[in-house]
Amino acid sequence: MEALLQWKSTFINQTSLLLPSWNRNSTNGTISPCKWYGITCNDDGIITELDLAGLGLQGALHDLNFASFSNLVRLDLSDNKIFGFIPSQIGSLSKLTHLYLLNNSISGFIPQEIGNLHSLTNLWLSFNQLNGSIPSSICNLTNLIGFSVRSNNLSGIIPRDIGNLKSLSALFLSSNTFTGSIPTSLNNLTNLRRLFLHENHLSGSIPQDIGNLRSLYHLSLYMNKLTGSIPTSVGNLRNVTQFSLSDNQLSGSLPSEFGNLTMLTLLSVDSNSLSGSIPASIGYCIELTYLNLGNNNFSGGIPNELANAGLLEYLQLNDNNLSGTLSSSFGKLQHLKVLNLADNYVEGNILSEFGSLYDLQILSLRSNKFSGSIPEEIANLHELRILDLSQNNLSGLIPRNIGNLRKLLNRLEDISQITYYASENVELNMVIKGITAPLPIFLSYTSAIDLSSNSIEGNIPMEIGSLKGLYMLNLSHNHFSGDIPANVGDMSGLESLDLSWNKLSGNIPQSLTSMDSLGFMNLSYNKLSGKIPEGTHFETLSWDGSVFIGNNLLCGSPTKNVCKGDQSIGSTNAVAKDDQEDADEGLLFYGVIAMGFVVGFWGLFFVLLLKKEKWWTVYWETVDSVAVGIACRTKKKL
Repeated sequence: MEALLQWKSTFINQTSLLLPSWNRNSTNGTISPCKWYGITCNDDGIITELDLAGLGLQGALHDLNFASFSNLVRLDLSDNKIFGFIPSQIGSLSKLTHLYLLNNSISGFIPQEIGNLHSLTNLWLSFNQLNGSIPSSICNLTNLIGFSVRSNNLSGIIPRDIGNLKSLSALFLSSNTFTGSIPTSLNNLTNLRRLFLHENHLSGSIPQDIGNLRSLYHLSLYMNKLTGSIPTSVGNLRNVTQFSLSDNQLSGSLPSEFGNLTMLTLLSVDSNSLSGSIPASIGYCIELTYLNLGNNNFSGGIPNELANAGLLEYLQLNDNNLSGTLSSSFGKLQHLKVLNLADNYVEGNILSEFGSLYDLQILSLRSNKFSGSIPEEIANLHELRILDLSQNNLSGLIPRNIGNLRKLLNRLEDISQITYYASENVELNMVIKGITAPLPIFLSYTSAIDLSSNSIEGNIPMEIGSLKGLYMLNLSHNHFSGDIPANVGDMSGLESLDLSWNKLSGNIPQSLTSMDSLGFMNLSYNKLSGKIPEGTHFETLSWDGSVFIGNNLLCGSPTKNVCKGDQSIGSTNAVAKDDQEDADEGLLFYGVIAMGFVVGFWGLFFVLLLKKEKWWTVYWETVDSVAVGIACRTKKKL
């Protein structure tokens, strides 16, 4: 009891509500704290469990006298604000089976003495600030079922003898800075179900016998520096449901043995250097919902067998060297939410069957060789919020039923249909406000239509103005003609508008000046004419005039062209200004004369008044002469 009260007294956040039962008066005259909150005792009144998880405790772990709890079986201090280091005395808890210290602020090394806890089955130290390496003594804990140090600052290599822990079911070493290779002894962990080594600096190859881990259902090795090929033995992992190798330096082909993994729901090997064709056997993974093969060097056609994976929701094959045409069997993927084929060499028409993918929210076919017109069936995609068909060879008109894209009629409120994991891993680059950048699809307001860099012609349909929830519209580098629809100004959610490099004519609609949400606009290189509308916010979009460059018939600020009506007004103002300047000069002339006369006349008058009388005659003759001269000159000027 004294050890517990002493530890409590060191807490920073001392309040009457913090463990109120922990006091001497609460034990009914006895000295046993067995009725205190979070404490469990055995029949002999000896403390065996200390469970204080999630209480917000702020104290140092090393202030707890572990020597006083030699019979402790379970210690759970998780989800608090415990700080300090793990004391070596913890190794004296020889009966301890469960140690949970996760989600605190514990720092320092993991002590070697922790390897003395031979009864330990669960050791969870994740989400702390631990540093140093994993002590080799950990490999002595042969009863361990769960071991997690994820999200710390640990470094060094993974202990080579970790394969001794043959009872392990969960091994979480992710989000640290471990280096070196994956120990081959891991292949001995035949009871392992979850293996998380992602977000480290691991190098070398994937162990060839990784297929021995037949109990494995979640393997995560992404964001390391792994090289070499993917072992064909992965085909033995028939229980695996999630398999992620993305963001490494893997090469070679994608093993056809993946087709054996009929329980697989997620396969992510994106951002590597894999090559060859996509194996048709992937279609046998009938439980697959997420497939990401993007950012590799895959070539050849997209196998028709993919349509057999009828539960697919996220399909990303972007940034490869895929070619050929698409099969109409894509229409069978009725659950697709994201289809990203961007930056490949796929050709042919855009499938009208896409119109039957009613759950589709993101369709990106940018930078391919698609031709023909945009199928009207696209407008059937009522959940669609991102449509990117840019940089293709599309022609024809924009379907006039584009206003049927219901998801874009109003500002998006949520993204409930896209899971957090998928939103973090959907790779989507678009031209945003004139710059190619990743589009943050996880933000609820994100919506976009990009049809730029094609050969689409005709008028911009008025129906597009009904898409008031659209965030970005890019129709640049096409052959659009006619006027800019005035109701584009009704698109109250629009933040980026690019209509540059077309053949648009007529006046710029005044309604554009009321679009306060607009942060980027480009109308350059068209055939627009007339006066540029004025508006406080509108003028901030192009202080240098670049928005309007290449439209020689536009006039008004910020161009140097003066509008006709403004020119006549300017001439009238110039004449009036000249007349005013002449009048000012006349007043100045007469004022100078008058002042000179007054000063000269009266100055000399007073001087002569003091002199002899003979000067009076000469003086008045001079005055008469000057007066006559002034009169003559004034008459002449008038």
